[in-house]
Amino acid sequence: MQENIYLPRRRRRDGAQDNGASNPFCVMMRAIELICSILRYLRRILSAAFALSRGRLYNLAAMKVSIVIPAKNQSKKLAKHLREAILPYFDATGLAYDVLICTDGGSEEEQRLLEEEAKTLPAQVKLLPLENIKGKGHAVKKGILNADGDYVLFMDADLATDLSVFDLIKPQLGKADCFIASRDMKDSRYGQKQPFTRRLTHWGCRKVVSMKFHMKGIKDTQCGYKCLRGDIAKLAAQKSIIDGFAFDVELLYILYINKKSIVELPCLWTDDPDSTVGSPWKTTKKFYKDLGLIKKNKDNYRFEGGDEHAH
Repeated sequence: MQENIYLPRRRRRDGAQDNGASNPFCVMMRAIELICSILRYLRRILSAAFALSRGRLYNLAAMKVSIVIPAKNQSKKLAKHLREAILPYFDATGLAYDVLICTDGGSEEEQRLLEEEAKTLPAQVKLLPLENIKGKGHAVKKGILNADGDYVLFMDADLATDLSVFDLIKPQLGKADCFIASRDMKDSRYGQKQPFTRRLTHWGCRKVVSMKFHMKGIKDTQCGYKCLRGDIAKLAAQKSIIDGFAFDVELLYILYINKKSIVELPCLWTDDPDSTVGSPWKTTKKFYKDLGLIKKNKDNYRFEGGDEHAH
């Protein structure tokens, strides 16, 4: 029969029980624990230093946000939205900011009207010069490349995406590379019921983009409200080849294959009855054609020294 044998600890000559300090195994284990603690501490220091070197740690009080607004034949509406909504909202955030207006295929007359309106607005509202604009994507890229904010936020002039989504972004600034508003999250809401054709088009676009690019965790690429770190936004804009509405897909694809963090947030979306989108058929045809160009150009999207996802 097997017996449990009790072996009392060896006692020191002075009668005190040995606490294991003289046991080589115990000494080695304590040394290992001490080394592990030191390594964990060094890891925290190195992580903080790396984040700081990449611009991931921000002081909100010293941060600036550049707001890029592409506009096409919307001078009166945009001026109204700036005075009554955009400027008061961002004034209340306490952040430093400026607004860059980029005309998107508008006429010289519209540009003149915007210039007149800009004179009546605060100095942080800037109108970029009119040029031969090729599309919304081109206008947004022009704004990004002229921006100097720590983050660059671009939104549509019609404010289809409610400004309140920035309430969710502000506390997270410095913690992610990109924030995007989404119409397809659980807490997202619509200002009114969507027509069947619009819902069908949105569903089809979402499915095609998902199957073609496999960007996990991204549901809505086409909501026109995105906020990116300024340095990364410029890198992506320089790599971009798309000037039309597929620019949003391209931008997110560039970030995704370079392993940049993208946070998707719910929003309130309200359709603009005065949308400046052209022929739905031509726009859709061009959109899907551009998706093919984006996929073919994948090898040119990687940032120098960066790693990419497998897809």
